[in-house]
Amino acid sequence: MKRLVGLLVLVICVSSTACCSLEPENVDLSQYNITLSIQPGERWQRIMKILFFSLKRAPQLAVWIEDDNGNFVSTILVTDRSASNNWISAPREGRPESLPVWNYRRQTASSPDNVDVVSSASPLGSVVVGIEDNMLIEGNTYNVYLEINHSYDYNNFWTERNSGVNGQPSLIYHAQFTMGEPDNLQLVPIGHGSVDGSCGNITFGLEHITTALSIMRSATLKVR
Repeated sequence: MKRLVGLLVLVICVSSTACCSLEPENVDLSQYNITLSIQPGERWQRIMKILFFSLKRAPQLAVWIEDDNGNFVSTILVTDRSASNNWISAPREGRPESLPVWNYRRQTASSPDNVDVVSSASPLGSVVVGIEDNMLIEGNTYNVYLEINHSYDYNNFWTERNSGVNGQPSLIYHAQFTMGEPDNLQLVPIGHGSVDGSCGNITFGLEHITTALSIMRSATLKVR
């Protein structure tokens, strides 16, 4: 009986944290010189079955900016669970393997990164966000990185035996822009993070990555 009650509480907790979208309603983005639009792919939502319930799960994701020397500038967007390291049924250390590249680069940044300002519930739909550019210098080149991950995203190579709860590791997307130069850029996949969260390195290339490439259809950075 206690186990049944615990599972019901888990269902309530999951459903209450996975029902919101980051897509703003009636928000004027014209005030921003830089905007990011993310369109879900066919595998954006996954179905989790608990007892008699079927719940939709959205991916964990983080977006951040680095300067041309690889210095961390700021997080643009991050999902709540990754920001707070507050996971359901996870080890004490959380799930560093979910977004290992963002975690490592943020934690080793020379200046503090206030993720509370930019965190939000895992989005079930499209994402549109305006980017504050007061820390960016006109004429300088910057790199935008997007890291995205679904747990239990197994394929023939990444199995439960060699990847734990992660399945396919987090995917890394990238685009580069020059502040003040108008552009319309697509973030492209360049590699993946550590499957066990043991480091923040990017493994370049997409070998053995399959269905994870369908989590997101596109990510577009618009610079005015």
